[in-house]
Amino acid sequence: MALFYLLFIILLLLIVALPYGVFAFAAWLLRQWPVWSTSARWVGIALSVAVALIFIVGFTWGWKQISVTKVRYAHTNVPSSFDGYKIVQLTDFHIGTLSGHPEVVQNIVDSVNALQPDLIVFTGDLVSMSSDEETEFHEILRGFKAKDGIVSIMGNHDYMMYAHGHRGTEGGKLQTTKAQVEDIKRLQNAERDLGWHLLLNDNYIIHRGGASIAIVGVENDGDGKHFPQYGDLAKAQRGIADGTFKILLSHDPSHWRRSVIPDTDIPLQLSGHTHAMQFMLFGWSPSSWAYPEWRGVYTYDPEPTTGASRRAELRRTLIVSSGIGEVGVAFRFGAWPEIVEITLHKE
Repeated sequence: MALFYLLFIILLLLIVALPYGVFAFAAWLLRQWPVWSTSARWVGIALSVAVALIFIVGFTWGWKQISVTKVRYAHTNVPSSFDGYKIVQLTDFHIGTLSGHPEVVQNIVDSVNALQPDLIVFTGDLVSMSSDEETEFHEILRGFKAKDGIVSIMGNHDYMMYAHGHRGTEGGKLQTTKAQVEDIKRLQNAERDLGWHLLLNDNYIIHRGGASIAIVGVENDGDGKHFPQYGDLAKAQRGIADGTFKILLSHDPSHWRRSVIPDTDIPLQLSGHTHAMQFMLFGWSPSSWAYPEWRGVYTYDPEPTTGASRRAELRRTLIVSSGIGEVGVAFRFGAWPEIVEITLHKE
């Protein structure tokens, strides 16, 4: 572990020095024009200082700076009795990274409870490597409060695919060991012990004034190559009455375009997974290179030939949170730890 941190520090120093090195070389090439040569050196110094400041902020303050994103979601099929219903989404805790910092986890719990949610949903990746990570914070996590409880699903890390040696997927499924399966079950049992409603391709019905909405939760459904595909949308929707407004919890946002839009009528999906790469600057993140939907609210409208009222009914929305925790190292800049508050409205 000590060697890892040493190599990590060396890498950071090289990244900080890189801008100056590039512009110092440019200054050497421009040495026949002193003004340009001096300017290039100063630009290199400024960029290296900026990179250093980003690292300092990200490693010391950024990963503790909780932000609340408020989303107003309106749809024609939201029941009138659910107008104003408040859902708070958390995702990607990766709680092992917060080991030794119970005050940070407690602050997250207190921040969520202060919003007085009707429902809390957790869209996967409670841990990074092992179910043991959750044990340190088990009693703190009991503190989440919502009128209709807490609903959770599995993310790719929750299958312990990295701690037990990721041997790839076969037909979209992980090649698991007995120890890995037992580790997965320990995490699932821990979530149930917290009082969370863990949905493994299942649904959770909430009633209000004679009407109801369905929270549909699928297991992780990634690309089938790097991330496993265990989602079963048909199974997850069994028993839901026709016309019930449905909200899908699916960890990987790529599931939306791959299966949810073409194969279902689910109007709203909540996802995480991307973390916005834990870095965002002026609204841009390297996460955009990997995912077309990586943070925020995305809308899919049916063909423009469809009538206006029918288009509104068929409109699909995806909300992607950049997550509340960090994987690997405690670092965030720009893409601060995020709590998403979604308020439903009858359109």
